[in-house]
Amino acid sequence: MKKKSTFWMSTAIVSVLTLTTAGIPLADAASSVCPPTSLSRTASTSKPASSQQVKNKQLVLNIYKDVFNEHKLNKISSYIAQGYIQHNPLAADGRQAFADFFSAYVKQNPHLKVEVKRVIADGDLVLVHNHVTTNQQDKGMAVVDIFRIKNNKIVEHWDVGQAVPEKSANDNTMFPLAGTPVQVQPASAQQVAATKKLVTTFYNKFFNEHDGSALKKYIAEDYIQHNPTVPTGRKPLEAFIPFLKSSPDSRNEIVRVIAEGDIVALHVHSRSNKNDRGSAVVDIFRVANGKIVEHWDVIQQVPEKSANDNTMF
Repeated sequence: MKKKSTFWMSTAIVSVLTLTTAGIPLADAASSVCPPTSLSRTASTSKPASSQQVKNKQLVLNIYKDVFNEHKLNKISSYIAQGYIQHNPLAADGRQAFADFFSAYVKQNPHLKVEVKRVIADGDLVLVHNHVTTNQQDKGMAVVDIFRIKNNKIVEHWDVGQAVPEKSANDNTMFPLAGTPVQVQPASAQQVAATKKLVTTFYNKFFNEHDGSALKKYIAEDYIQHNPTVPTGRKPLEAFIPFLKSSPDSRNEIVRVIAEGDIVALHVHSRSNKNDRGSAVVDIFRVANGKIVEHWDVIQQVPEKSANDNTMF
């Protein structure tokens, strides 16, 4: 893809940066946009967090504390199922494969720190937006992990990681603004369903149907942008419209939708054409008063080879 095209694609949902998975460099970003989507692979019907969803979030927060931050490798079996399904392309399936993979990484990076910035749960899925660093000088990675929970164990895992750049087109960082609670405020099932519909409708109207009027209809004028290649506000997104109209083969397949409170996250397979391996993308939106008011994204190129057969989706 030409540089100009890649730049304009980054102005909306994806960015052109060196990427990693859980802090391990993989490749350069490959940008793209999105197709009509079915929600058949979303989490189960949205409703205020159930007691099980609260337990699921706590289980995930506990593994971050014990394993990812305190490096207690003997705790891995307390959290991860033996038949663990791995979608990180650098690691094989199974609990032991994860233990071997993570043990080697911690040995190489003994000062590894994973700071949880946000956690949401929807059905049997828990999504964590976190900042991964390997030392005090490291600008680190923006990483989104998605976990599937069954019988109080983590049985499946996806992740997408992107390097935090030296400079940004906005001052918002790639993470929630300072002071934002890690947990979101609960909302009714009807409210969450409405925010899911609003976000997925915008995503398809603008990026798949190339309907430029969707910006004013769905995006707030004072939209807060966290993509480091894009200035904040709705206006910068308007520059993306000509590129969309000139790129009819670009597609973003929404693989799953995870929502809680006012937050909607889309796990997306982004491709510039049908022959492109594309990128794994997680877009996170905050909705208020019937408009999308804030956006974060993390992008990682799909590699040619993987240590497992599960894909990144």
